[in-house]
Order: sequence, then structure tokens, then C-alpha cells
Amino acid sequence: MNLLFLILKILSSFLPKGLGELVARASARISYTLFYKQGLRNHCSNLRLVFKDKKEKELLKISKRAGMNLAVCLYEQLTMGRLLNNRNYHKFLKAENFHNLRNAHKEGNGVVVMTGHLGNYEWGATMTGYKGYNIAVISVEYRTAFIRDIYESNRKKADIGVFYVKRSFSGPVRFLKNGGVLAIAGDRNFEGATVPVKMFGKNVEIPKGGFFLASKLRIPIVMAFSVRERDNLYHVYFEEPFMIKQDDIEKGIKKYVKTLEKYIRKYPDQWLLFDKL
Repeated sequence: MNLLFLILKILSSFLPKGLGELVARASARISYTLFYKQGLRNHCSNLRLVFKDKKEKELLKISKRAGMNLAVCLYEQLTMGRLLNNRNYHKFLKAENFHNLRNAHKEGNGVVVMTGHLGNYEWGATMTGYKGYNIAVISVEYRTAFIRDIYESNRKKADIGVFYVKRSFSGPVRFLKNGGVLAIAGDRNFEGATVPVKMFGKNVEIPKGGFFLASKLRIPIVMAFSVRERDNLYHVYFEEPFMIKQDDIEKGIKKYVKTLEKYIRKYPDQWLLFDKL
């Protein structure tokens, strides 16, 4: 993955968006053919759970498109601050039902936003920040310092804070108590505390951290997903907020999974989970 990041980092420094996307897709096609075949196999395996009636050839086509979409999203993430900023974000992003987040935030403390590895979730977080909210994300520790530094640098340009998995909860707790919006991609197990649920009929482990924080602090959860539509804009869909109690965490996770499944079925080539479900 370092190779793909390096290529996209160079491209992002000077190419215009349209040409950058074109080259990113070509780079992904080459990279996944030569180096990242396992990732495509994992994605295809995940899709089999979603579309039991589709043939292997069709699933592979979707997975290849997902690989190219991942490269485009990485390229776009690297352009934050250069192509995307707080003056022009509306040219690339459109908020749908943003009042759901706004109303949830009025309740008092912060808001936990549950999302997934779907579409350009980084740009979705950026838009929330550009709309005037203090935004931070929960992130996994990256495999290499090279990738970590790239992400941290670009998130800093967009004023996105970062809390890392497996570190103290005190930082996120203070952040939420001060009215922050904390975004978490919950469709990947980061080896923390989890709750077993079914996703597309398969037993999976969903991290409980975001749901635990929301229940403990008595703050709302809003599910949000940033996906590219036919108008070539990322539409960020904000679902209605809901509250959960400490003994209802499993119920909240099941609600999240059901909503995530709906979006994945509609945008399978934007589901950017290349680890096996």
C-alpha cells in the first residue's frame, strides 16, 4: 500500500482533480493486479455475502471498481487544503438532511457519528468541520509512519482531530463533553471491545467504543455516509439521531448494521473494506 500512497501523494501535489482521478484509477488497476490481489479477493468474498445471486465475474468487476474508487478517495484525501477548502467545499460535497446532526448537537454535549468505510468518509468529516463543528475521528494506528504522517498532515489542514484506537478514552470523553462531533467507521474490527452481531447473515464483531461513549455520556448517535452520486458530488446522508442506554448497546449496534447494509447494497463499489468481513 505504501507504493500506491507514494504515487498518489506525488500526483495530488499538482494534478487537477479530473486528471488526478483518471491517473488514480489507472494506478489502482496496476497496483491491485500486481501487488494487492488478496485485497480484491477479500472484497469479492465480502460481496458474496451481500449478493448471493450474482456470478463471480460480476462480483469481481464490482471489486475492481471499488479498488479504483479507493485510489480516487486516497487521491482526494491528499488534496485537502489544496483542492478542497472551507470556501469551495460545496462544489464537491452536498449535505443531505444535515438538520439531523444540527438538531442532535443542540441537545447539549457532543454527538457520536457512526459511519463506515463507504465512499469518501474523510471528505464527509471535512464538510462537517467546514460547517462550523469541532470534528475529530477515531483512527486505527497505521502500519507505517509514512502513511500515518500523510493522514495526519492532511487532516490537520482540514482541522480534523484524531484519536487513536487502543489509547485512553479520556481524550474522546473530554472532546465530546466540550461539544465535539466524533466520527467513527464502525464496520471494521480494530481488536478492541466488540459485540457479536450478524451482518449479511454472517457473524461479525462490531466495535462497541462509539456506542459505549454515547450511552455513558447520554449523547445522541447520528449515522452518516458520504457517497458519490451521478452528479459527481459526494452526498453526505445524515440519518435521524437516536439515543441508547448502557444496557441497549447491542440494540444500537444492530440498528447501525442494518442501516449500513442498506447503503452497501446500494453502493457496493464504494464499500472500501478490503479486509475479510
